[in-house]
Amino acid sequence: MALKPTNKNWGENRTINYLGKDFGSFRQNLIDYAKTYFPNTYSDFNEASPGMMFIEMASYIGDVLSFYLDTQLKESILTFATERKNVMALAQTLGYKPKVTTPAAVNLTVYQLVPSIGVGANNRPDDRFYLKIKDGMQVISTSNSNVIFRTVDGLDFGNSSGREIDVYERDSNGEPTFYLITKTVKAISATETETTITIPNTTEYPTATLFDTNIIQIISVADSNGNKYYEVPYLAQESIFVENANTTKFSSEYAQYSGSVPYMLEIQKVPRRFSIKVNTDSTMEIQFGSGNTALSDDIILPNTKNIGLGLANSVYRLNDSIDPSNFLKTNTFGIAPAGQTLTVKYLTGGGIQSNVNQGDLITVSRIEYEEDLLSLSTIDAGIYQTVKNSLAVENLESATGGRGAESVEEIRQNALAMFGSQNRAVTRQDYSIRALSMPERYGSVAKVYVSADGEINANDPSTILSNPSSLSEFMNLIESLKDVPKEEMQRQVNEFISKKKGSTTELNNPFAVNLYVLGYDVNKKLTTLNSAVKQNLKTYLSEYRMLTDGVNIIDGFIVNIGVEFDIIVYSSYNKREVLANCLTELQDYFNIDNWTFNKPINISDIELTLANVDGVMSVPSVTIKNICSNDGLYSPNEYNIQAATMGKIVYPSLDPCVFEVKYPNKDIKGKVV
Repeated sequence: MALKPTNKNWGENRTINYLGKDFGSFRQNLIDYAKTYFPNTYSDFNEASPGMMFIEMASYIGDVLSFYLDTQLKESILTFATERKNVMALAQTLGYKPKVTTPAAVNLTVYQLVPSIGVGANNRPDDRFYLKIKDGMQVISTSNSNVIFRTVDGLDFGNSSGREIDVYERDSNGEPTFYLITKTVKAISATETETTITIPNTTEYPTATLFDTNIIQIISVADSNGNKYYEVPYLAQESIFVENANTTKFSSEYAQYSGSVPYMLEIQKVPRRFSIKVNTDSTMEIQFGSGNTALSDDIILPNTKNIGLGLANSVYRLNDSIDPSNFLKTNTFGIAPAGQTLTVKYLTGGGIQSNVNQGDLITVSRIEYEEDLLSLSTIDAGIYQTVKNSLAVENLESATGGRGAESVEEIRQNALAMFGSQNRAVTRQDYSIRALSMPERYGSVAKVYVSADGEINANDPSTILSNPSSLSEFMNLIESLKDVPKEEMQRQVNEFISKKKGSTTELNNPFAVNLYVLGYDVNKKLTTLNSAVKQNLKTYLSEYRMLTDGVNIIDGFIVNIGVEFDIIVYSSYNKREVLANCLTELQDYFNIDNWTFNKPINISDIELTLANVDGVMSVPSVTIKNICSNDGLYSPNEYNIQAATMGKIVYPSLDPCVFEVKYPNKDIKGKVV
């Protein structure tokens, strides 16, 4: 492409070719330019001529500059960047913190002995001797002493959830003298490390570097005055989740559910906070804000409470400009620990070597008990010490998940996904994933279904607004209410729809979503969530939902079912064995992990599953029936399976429900005909 230059000094008739991008094209363009505009000045374009030396040197410089311009542009776009340092910097700009290491995880099985109390039918474990272990118990790998696993939760043997009790020892009369108590706890390959750092007194937005290259997470940061600093994704975020032990001290209402919900969530504003940055060399940098507790924000920023109210000449200063940089010096970005010595505790570990084999974790290197001195004074100290000495651990499964730093491509894809989500719940899938992602320590949410308020029942405002005239009126109303408070807007919207509907009954909220939820009990059977889990879920979702969204947390419906089937078996096969295999296949098919809200039952799929069992000739019949509370400890919801069946598919109800085979060993029945 030849462009006409705008510089008059170049001459009106001279053109420059801007298409040159490499050495060869630069060289040829310069030769053509010299031949065109300097034919009488220079004509020796031989490879060995001095003129060609200068042309090729200029082409060399142009090629290098062109290369670096292209490279810099490519490396500034996350999708195309290839250098690790650039990908990491761009990812952190989008809010994603690359992982320098990932710990292996495992369920540790923990045992203790408990003496018996009572005689005969009243013989039972003495609950005064149940141990209560704090989180942070460490277990050393037998095969590699450098690999240490650390429990992430406390372990209370007094909590019946997930606890197994077996007789360990009997006396000569057959009376149990000791019981073996078994529980499991999650652990990760991590070691707690502590270090101190000193922050200068004059630095704004001070930083400190932790030079370990395998940091999993920072546990705590505290200054010499005992003030605690909290980690936030970015310094402008001033609210965080804080967990409290679910005891009567926190809430007598929720403490009764402490077995399944050990911690309650709260949102707390924290003026002392920090964010982290992962460096290219896998070290971690901590950054604090620039706020000063000794300096009031009112000095450098306008205060709406006192500006123009009695201050000397203040009414004449209302239009005075404010230095924009003052906003960077307030406590908005957190208080800086200027001149303080900080104690930092963090976890290190992970890596491929942390994936240890089954039975490798049996040596406890550190343990701390939570003991009630008053209760200890009432029991035999010798027996109590014997109980503590009986504590044993093992991993009945291999530890998995340990790995090193993320690859460049993993960082890129995770950052793009992070940027897309923006930590906000907008779509149905967003709400579902957020609810299911709530950590189990705050309560288990097993099944989630999301719908707009009014989408399911007949009170849906959309049926009223389907009329073009009504819709036009509604849009005009919304436009007129755009500056009024949300509560007033909601009231007038409800009033408008009530008039159109000809009813004064309460209407659904068009700005809300319904979150239907179910959880698991200790035996992994579906159950409704208790109030403690719902409170934690409410707190958890409040940080992600849109400001104008309302969220209704509603119990989903459980429909317990039973399955009966007939099979014909080939004469050369053992009928009992084939039937047992069929029962096993259907138990796997109806595993509750495979079932979600509003998933239909495909009878043809069940027949195919049975027909694929070795030895089955045909499947004459498969029957699905509803089992409700009248038949035992089942859900009270009755469901007409026959009316809901069409074309060998059992459809779910309009109200969100989950089909569950609650007791597979009893509720799945088959026979050979």
